Amino acid sequence: MSEGAPFKAGFVVLLGRPNAGKSTLMNALLGTKLSIVSPHPQTTRHKILGILERPGAQICFLDTPGLLAQPGDPLQSALRRAAAASAREDPDILLLLVEPKAPDAGAMEELAALAKGQHAVILAVNKMDLPGAAAAADAVEKAYAEAVKPAAVARVSALKKLGLEALLADIEARLPQSPPFYEQGRLSDRWERFFAGELIREQLFSLYSDEIPHATAVAVEQFIEGGPADVVRAILYVERDGQKGIILGKGGAALRKLSERSRAAISDFTGRPTELDLWVKVRKNWRRDPRSLREFGYA
Repeated sequence: MSEGAPFKAGFVVLLGRPNAGKSTLMNALLGTKLSIVSPHPQTTRHKILGILERPGAQICFLDTPGLLAQPGDPLQSALRRAAAASAREDPDILLLLVEPKAPDAGAMEELAALAKGQHAVILAVNKMDLPGAAAAADAVEKAYAEAVKPAAVARVSALKKLGLEALLADIEARLPQSPPFYEQGRLSDRWERFFAGELIREQLFSLYSDEIPHATAVAVEQFIEGGPADVVRAILYVERDGQKGIILGKGGAALRKLSERSRAAISDFTGRPTELDLWVKVRKNWRRDPRSLREFGYA
C-alpha cells in the first residue's frame, strides 16, 4: 500500500458446486483452518465468515454451502437457498470457484444468473494440481467466461496453495474504499462454541461413512471457559435408532474414539485443554422437520 492510499474493505462470497474446494480455499487464503473440510459433498452447512487483514485492506471472505444441483431433502434445499441468498445479498466481490473439467449447462446457467448484476465477479479454476488440469483449463475458462463474464480469472490449487497471491491481488484491486468492518485481530464473527460443533462434525465425516455424517446434527449445549480445561457438552442428533447404534459402536467404542478426536481438535483450535461430553439422541427425520431445521440454525 502506498503512503496515503485509501483503506479498502469488503465482502467476498465464495460460491460453487459441492466439493469445488471453497472451504479449503478460504482456509488457505486465511492461512489458518476456519472451515471444516472433508472429501464428501455438503460438508459445509453454514455461511462462515473469515477475516483476512492485508496492508491497507480487510478482506471478509464468506464460505457458503455448495450449490447442490438437485436437493434431496428440506435440509439440502435450505442450504442451497442460503448459498444463493448470500450470493445475491452479501458480496462486494463474487468469487466463483469451479473445477478444471467440462461444466454442465445447469451449473453455468445458475452461476450466470447469480453473477448477473454483481459489482465484480472473479472466476477461480481450482484443483490445478490435478493431472490434466492445465490442458482442460483453457476450455473451462472460455465456457464460464462467456456465461458469467468475470472481471478476472485465476488458476489456483487451494490444496497446494498455488496461485493464491495472484488471486488475492485480483480481489484487493476490486475492493471498495471503506474503513474496516471488524476490529484488528478478529478472525471471524462466530464464537468458539460454534466452531466446537463444526469440529465435531468434521470428525464424523472422518470416522463414519455412508449416511451417518449427513444424518447427524451437532448441538453444543454447553461451552464453559476457564478452570483447568474448557467444558464442552454436545448432543449428536440422528434420525434413526440404527444410526445411533453405529455412532455408539460396540460397547460405546466408536463414540469414545469420536470424542477423543473431537476433543483434540477443539483443544488444537482454542489452544486450551478441553473436556468433552458427547451424547447421542434420536430425532426422527429431523432433516425434513422445519422446527428442527430452525433449531439447528439451517432455516
